Amino acid sequence: MEELARSIQRPPRPAAIHKETGEIIPHANGIYVDIDATVHQVLQATGGTELKVERVEIVPQLRTEHLAELTKVLGDFSTPVMGSPARVNNIRLSLAAINNTLVLPGEVFSFNGVVGERTPEKGYRNAPIILGEAVVPGVGGGICQTSTTLYNAVRAAGLEVVERRIHSIAPSYIQHGRDATVAWPHTDFKFRNNTEHPVIVRAGIQGWRVRVWIVGRND
Repeated sequence: MEELARSIQRPPRPAAIHKETGEIIPHANGIYVDIDATVHQVLQATGGTELKVERVEIVPQLRTEHLAELTKVLGDFSTPVMGSPARVNNIRLSLAAINNTLVLPGEVFSFNGVVGERTPEKGYRNAPIILGEAVVPGVGGGICQTSTTLYNAVRAAGLEVVERRIHSIAPSYIQHGRDATVAWPHTDFKFRNNTEHPVIVRAGIQGWRVRVWIVGRND
């Protein structure tokens, strides 16, 4: 009976956001086999009685309709694209990494956790980075513009900033004090979804501006 149950059972799959397209991946209900109820039915059956496996449908907590409700832009911010082709390349890669990220209620978004280590193998190039009081070449230079733009979108959305540091030298694309520097693995930007509903981070270059916007429920 347990082997039969294992062949039938499947865990529920919550709804999700497709990383490349941003479209909703529908949820799927799970199936649980009630072995005790099935065995009891077998023991109580008489000759000629049709028996069936007792199944229980399991509905995931996060369902398709929950994500379909996320249509309102809660916070939106953009900064001007500037710098070398290598720098712009790094910005594009980091924007793609954070784009279409679903953040559940209470969950903490970590820039380093989502983007990961910036390496040549991932396509990141050498571009100027701020190191202390100097500007030097470094792999992934420019991605702080992505984290800065994200930070300001998060602020506009009213979400809780958990961790942020500013540059030692003011960047040219934003007013000093409104920036958010990142460096792998020790300097991160983090925010918490302090709302009761999921939010989605959207990001990209539009009209030669680095744009990040937070989408949530239209309450």
